[in-house]
Amino acid sequence: MSTRLIIFGLSMPFWLYNSLIIASPVVKIQNGTLEGSILKTRRGRDIISFRGIPYALPPVGELRFEPPQPMGAWSGVRLAKEDAEICIQRNIYTHDDNIAGAEDCLYLNVYTPSMAALGVKNIQTNYPVMIWFHGGGWVTGAGHSDFYNPKFLLDHDVILVTVNFRLGALGFLSTEDMISPGNQGMKDQAQSIRWVNENIRAFGGDPNRVTVFGESAGGASVHYHMISPLSRGLIHRGISQSGTALCPWVLTRPGLAQKQAKRLGEFLNCPTTNSAELVRCLRKQNAADIVATDRRFQVFDYDPMIPFRPVIEPNHPGAFLNKEPAESIKTGDMADIPWMTGFNSQEGAIKVAGLYGLKNGEYIKLLNDRFMELAPMTLMFDNTCPKQSLQDVSKKIRNFYVGDRSFDESTKFELIDMYSDAWFNAGADMAVKDHLNVLSSPVFYYYFAYKGRASFSRIFGDAKGDYGVSHADELQYLFPVGEQLFKDIALSREDNQIIDIITELWFNFAKTGNPTPSTEGKLPIKWKPVRTEALEYLHIAKPNDIRMSKYLLKDRMDFWESIPHRAEVITSRSSPSIRDEF
Repeated sequence: MSTRLIIFGLSMPFWLYNSLIIASPVVKIQNGTLEGSILKTRRGRDIISFRGIPYALPPVGELRFEPPQPMGAWSGVRLAKEDAEICIQRNIYTHDDNIAGAEDCLYLNVYTPSMAALGVKNIQTNYPVMIWFHGGGWVTGAGHSDFYNPKFLLDHDVILVTVNFRLGALGFLSTEDMISPGNQGMKDQAQSIRWVNENIRAFGGDPNRVTVFGESAGGASVHYHMISPLSRGLIHRGISQSGTALCPWVLTRPGLAQKQAKRLGEFLNCPTTNSAELVRCLRKQNAADIVATDRRFQVFDYDPMIPFRPVIEPNHPGAFLNKEPAESIKTGDMADIPWMTGFNSQEGAIKVAGLYGLKNGEYIKLLNDRFMELAPMTLMFDNTCPKQSLQDVSKKIRNFYVGDRSFDESTKFELIDMYSDAWFNAGADMAVKDHLNVLSSPVFYYYFAYKGRASFSRIFGDAKGDYGVSHADELQYLFPVGEQLFKDIALSREDNQIIDIITELWFNFAKTGNPTPSTEGKLPIKWKPVRTEALEYLHIAKPNDIRMSKYLLKDRMDFWESIPHRAEVITSRSSPSIRDEF
């Protein structure tokens, strides 16, 4: 930091400024007063942190499975210097046995460069705001500062908000009626967005420049908020990294949520013939016992991957989703705001690393031998493809990616491509085309192919193998997640250059709606929005190899468009009717 602080053209001696930062920062919001702490960014900038702020009442007791209720006021000064507990969960992707967290978990963190909380007057306010929704398949993850902290992003003039929201059955159980219509975790997110709009001025933020961004399920969540009536008018830009509302894992089809709720009840010896009795019984169960049923839903490795996920609710005033998301996107019934989306070059490593790396390769042998049976489930088209086409689609997929070869080390990257396209890439391709056709706001499309020193494939199941640029690998350049996950690997010079580039692009987008408002400075190229069916995109390969290109993975995307992997649901379905019994 400079040794002098300039305010209204006058200089403040460093010793006086330093005396201010000895005191704890304090801010007053609608609920009461918070006392935070001071952190430093990667480049040594002092910023202010307020962690563990409640944005809703604890969702416990009778509030389990209910929409979030706004937090009341508190008296005195509430300490906001440490993270709150994460939402109770078990990490299926790292094959963890431990259940961690608590049900009382609806908290968020705010990180701001504004010094107003230290009593400094006449300083810059109205910083753009970025709200982060973590990934983890709505099963695991948290906004915890161990992973998602401001060390990289707040070298720029932006406020970062990270959010915890309910996960698994506690966040997404639905009986498909008004007893438990579902989407509690998405409504938690929507409540956090409302909280930001109501309180962010106190932290120096601009409620009229709110960007929601997220990765994987967090990216799909962002896309959902652009659709949901609960978030309309409260967000002004969106960034969906490796996840959109058209991915096959993001929505529970009619009837399946009810079936999963009944199965959960059976696992916990609850009555299942009446939804009110079922939910009443589930409210009495220990939260850890509910989470511990996760593996009883699994058939092949951790598939089916997400037993409880967002649903289309009955029509009612508090519904998060009340119509088919694909229909909303195709018809433009959504927020028309600038959107950035894209994916990594080997997204499918999230699954394939475990297939090869766990149980001495037993899973990959099983997939090879029973592909026709397992493909609809593991590639997640079993609930969206016409039933009579399942076997034919499975055969076409195998033939397209590997032909008559077996699944072994020689076809590893072909399997990665297969899972990448099925789980992530085809959904992004369809979404970008739909936005281009019906919305006027720009779409910025990217392909992240930079291979750094570390990769998330190490924690997805194979610590030694090469799986390319895995799902989640771009997170290392927005947040210092590597400090926790890859402690034995130091950032390289190129890694640090990518951090500079990615954070500048994301910050510019949050500030202006354009990731490259100027080609001066760190950014080597103008990122142009998608304008034609060529789907122009930014290819990020290395710090000195960033370029605009067209027709992203065209042959593979054309293949997915050619097969009936999605049922025709967008023209014939309305919201389910309200009912109280199964």
